[in-house]
Amino acid sequence: MSDFFKNNERIFDMLVDGQSIWSYDASVKTEHIRDETVYTVTRNELKITTRLRCIERFGAYEWSNTLENVGGADSRLITELWDCRCVLPLGHEEPYQFRAVYPDPAHATKIYAPTGSTWSAEEFFSDPDKLVGNRRINHIYPGETRTYSASGGRSSEERAPFFNIHKDGEGVIMAIGWSGQWTAQITRLSDSLTLLSGIENLSFRLRPHEKIRTSSVVIMPYKGSVVESQNLWRRLVREEYSIVGKQGRVAEAPFSVSFWGGSSSESMLRRIDAIKRGGLKYEYVWIDAGWYGSDSRPSANEFEGDWGSYTGDWQVSPHTHPGRLRDVSRAVHDAGMKLLLWFEPERVVSSAPIVSEYPEYFLGSGGNRLLDLGNPDAREYLYQLLCGIISDLSIDCYRQDFNISPLAFWRENDADDRQGITEIRHITGMYELWDRLLERFPELIIDNCASGGRRIDIETLRRSIPLWRSDYYCPANFDVEVEQMHSLTFASWLPYSGAAIKSFDNYKIRSGYAPAASSMQFYYADSMPEDFEQQRKQCNEYLRVRPYFSEDFYPLTEPSPRGDVWSAAQYNRPSRNDGLIQVFRRDDSPYESAKFKLYGLDKTADYRIYDLDSDVIAEYSGAELMERGLALTICERHSAKLYIYSKK
Repeated sequence: MSDFFKNNERIFDMLVDGQSIWSYDASVKTEHIRDETVYTVTRNELKITTRLRCIERFGAYEWSNTLENVGGADSRLITELWDCRCVLPLGHEEPYQFRAVYPDPAHATKIYAPTGSTWSAEEFFSDPDKLVGNRRINHIYPGETRTYSASGGRSSEERAPFFNIHKDGEGVIMAIGWSGQWTAQITRLSDSLTLLSGIENLSFRLRPHEKIRTSSVVIMPYKGSVVESQNLWRRLVREEYSIVGKQGRVAEAPFSVSFWGGSSSESMLRRIDAIKRGGLKYEYVWIDAGWYGSDSRPSANEFEGDWGSYTGDWQVSPHTHPGRLRDVSRAVHDAGMKLLLWFEPERVVSSAPIVSEYPEYFLGSGGNRLLDLGNPDAREYLYQLLCGIISDLSIDCYRQDFNISPLAFWRENDADDRQGITEIRHITGMYELWDRLLERFPELIIDNCASGGRRIDIETLRRSIPLWRSDYYCPANFDVEVEQMHSLTFASWLPYSGAAIKSFDNYKIRSGYAPAASSMQFYYADSMPEDFEQQRKQCNEYLRVRPYFSEDFYPLTEPSPRGDVWSAAQYNRPSRNDGLIQVFRRDDSPYESAKFKLYGLDKTADYRIYDLDSDVIAEYSGAELMERGLALTICERHSAKLYIYSKK
């Protein structure tokens, strides 16, 4: 930890009445509590506590700040609050000079700043060498600053809160832990970087004895290639943050079969019985939206029916589910599966009974209201409601969706000297809600959905799994080439995320293989596979290859939605000296053969490579696979191949 603090004795900053907190004469206290170092800075009525943890085996640092007014009057005005303000060394860079020849991209300082989840092909996508005009906009030179922020109050909507800044075999990964409107600045100096992050547009006074928590940050300096650093990051998230594999929770991200919630219980029971009789090894039955509302009616799919007008009325629909879903839950568990149920508790339609009964629980005045999770009474109402339904229906996975942008609701509720407080209270209230649910139900998992993957950050990752990473998959005939592309982009940052399987076509089925997968082939009331043998093969195959998808990841092709290319990835499992190669030859690809260099192998060892379709086994040396590459021939277009390799 000492190396990190050579230039970072003060890892946060803020202005108090227009002056840096560090310009005041403040007392500083340092304590070591378990695996954390706790710094407490006190200046008059303001007390700032920083809890910092060094994760030594990954060379990473994590901290968060708490602010408290310990005085008897309002605090001084706090602005420009940076929860992270640190300087890190990075190899020398010369200032940019406009010349006839572009600077060499191979030696530039590059920022990998992934996009968010926006119902598009380029989600969680970084193009570090993108050329706009005469500049590569993701290259940064001394004296330049890049500014990034969330959009609309959801942390990964247009921009995800993750960054990798790299130059010449070294760099730093930064992740912001805030599920609302974060902001970040990256400034390049000749031999270093300055990193700033926090919550956007804060300007507030704390009331007497008021205490708030702000954003967290994870900083991971590294040496090595970008791909190597991303694998180190994946391991860090998997081992230190994700709930997958933790005591009492699931060992792998779920494999689900999904039902539309507006389908009748009768049709759900028929499908559960068919799954059981067919010997299909799904782990969860996922009941999506449409199941609720005191007077809602059955609906054919998510694009039809009146179910949307009942959001916030969390009574099971008596017309769609006369047994109040208890009979469905019993059938799910009797079939050896678990139950996942969809909710969207923060967005409430104005006609929901709870709005007129407790109007003080809500923000806004239009057709959609925001349940104010910063209000302790509203938060307790939701906690008790969810506990009751989870207990009554024996829910194993609580799915929380969020289909509005909350930022305007928060800011409209802030007084001039309290800007940002409503957001802070709401976001920390959500963390408290999730923490209490996970404590109350030791085997429960949480599925984090916000119009797809629009609220993914380090704080949601430590409490939940994004089982539906993109709403791009909503239409029945979405382009699976985009799903293949997403597997190459999301995987760089997330060891666990979920995709969809909507077809009975092998190419499309394998496009949906990811760390978590949801089969939509039973989704609608009248949808039922005719060939259960194919379904059994699909289930068995996916469960066989699933463990590889959360291990080390090496993209073998660039992510692209084009139909005339191949898409390929390698997932390497060092602990067992084996791995998976996933390859797609797309519909318009004119190429029958390709060669891919593999990574992470032992050059001195020999490897067996097994084709899951043909049962053909081939043998290669590690040196040959890493230096010359694996030559593959796929004669048919619209083909998906899986190969498992293992060390002899």
